[in-house]
Amino acid sequence: MNQYLYLSKQNQYISRLRESIYRFSSEKFGLRCGLFKPLKLPFLQTLLILFLWGVGPYAVCQNMAGQSFGSYPIGVKDFDAETILKYAKRNSCYLPLVKESAYFSSSSGKTITFYDLFNSTLPESSEYRNRYIVGDFNVLNDEYEVRGIKEMNPNLSVLEDFKYTSSELFLKMEQAIEGEENYNDFIDYAKTRYSYNFEFYKNFFDQVWKFKTPEINREYGFLGETAYASGQRLCLCEARFDTLIEVARFATSSKRLEPLITYSEDSVEQKTVIEYLPIGKRRDYYGLHYRITSKNWETERTYSMADSLHDMALGGGNTRVTRYKGITELPNFLLISPDESNPRAMRQNGIHEVALRELSRGMLGSSNSIGCVRVSDFGSKFLRWWTPQDANFFILYQEDKYHKSLPKLELIEDLPFKTVEEGNAFRVWLNQTKPRQAKQLKIDLEGKHNNGYILDAYNMYGEEYRSYQKEAKHS
Repeated sequence: MNQYLYLSKQNQYISRLRESIYRFSSEKFGLRCGLFKPLKLPFLQTLLILFLWGVGPYAVCQNMAGQSFGSYPIGVKDFDAETILKYAKRNSCYLPLVKESAYFSSSSGKTITFYDLFNSTLPESSEYRNRYIVGDFNVLNDEYEVRGIKEMNPNLSVLEDFKYTSSELFLKMEQAIEGEENYNDFIDYAKTRYSYNFEFYKNFFDQVWKFKTPEINREYGFLGETAYASGQRLCLCEARFDTLIEVARFATSSKRLEPLITYSEDSVEQKTVIEYLPIGKRRDYYGLHYRITSKNWETERTYSMADSLHDMALGGGNTRVTRYKGITELPNFLLISPDESNPRAMRQNGIHEVALRELSRGMLGSSNSIGCVRVSDFGSKFLRWWTPQDANFFILYQEDKYHKSLPKLELIEDLPFKTVEEGNAFRVWLNQTKPRQAKQLKIDLEGKHNNGYILDAYNMYGEEYRSYQKEAKHS
């Protein structure tokens, strides 16, 4: 434990020193050509700065980059409203800085500045202060067309946690997802090459990375006889002094439904749901600004000492398991507490893995939850690992672009399986070729051919399955 904390503090010191040198070089010399970032060691960066003092830094940078810059770099905090909006169309991490009130509740008493993106409770020395989350809940684009959802799994190489990790280890981690033999190869390599930090890598893989599934990419989700437009996304972001980085993007689902309990004439309880969109008079249901105030756990994984140490580094976390109405587990529940500027926002909502069977997994990307923000199994595990205690969470959407539905018959050709037999053939293939992933995605050998579970699995592995079918046909 002492070794872990020592290494953590040492890495924080090195990180702060590197950032200080880069910031100093940029602000002092007006350099934006990236001379310093490729140099991982502060010592080498310092030597380069001393060299540039003697040869004329501005000229060197211009020659290498082939273009000129002003006296100081233009950072995000200096962008005007028009530029922010333009960037936000391509990268949702910029959305919180948009000044157009159509994106958030009019009752919000403030707009977000660059400095509001940073964690206000972690110490300034923490390398995790710049992490925040954005809920971009539009399903339609500016032309009122379905924009669809394309997930982006995390790129570990851009995270502070993995900045000294070799490409070889990343490759072995990817290969280890596929089977026990590759997993043992990853363990042997990590233990030999990274003996000082082996427990960190092993714990991260066992608790998070082995659950990684292919990215969801779809325009519609299907439930019953209705198709719902997709586009809602949860974006994991990092604020740098001159840019905002999107680390990962997961399909999500926010509120459209409200539980309703009625009683029959003989006093039998009947549970249904009704439509309840957070627009119009209900727009305050979601506020603009929240904080992640509790990071809970799940029964699927054992909470280890390594998990505890990681939580300590990120400011907190606990082993509690959240249950809906005290019964259904909501894995990896992250409690979202509204900022005081959003007093009318609904409380006790959170971010968690899809758990209620009546709310289909195949609906991720569309507005179909009863209030909480839902993500996939892997998404919930990575979020729980990546998110610091009290991280800022921003929710933005335009009311006229929040939700769209149409009869499934209009898109019936988009469904991958027309019969139960076709669906079961895919189920058998997935269980035979990817047994761990089939279990993770809850795909049995037999079942419905059009429920959310099988549609999600096909969305992830459909291309591979189609290749298998072609080979089988020609063999």
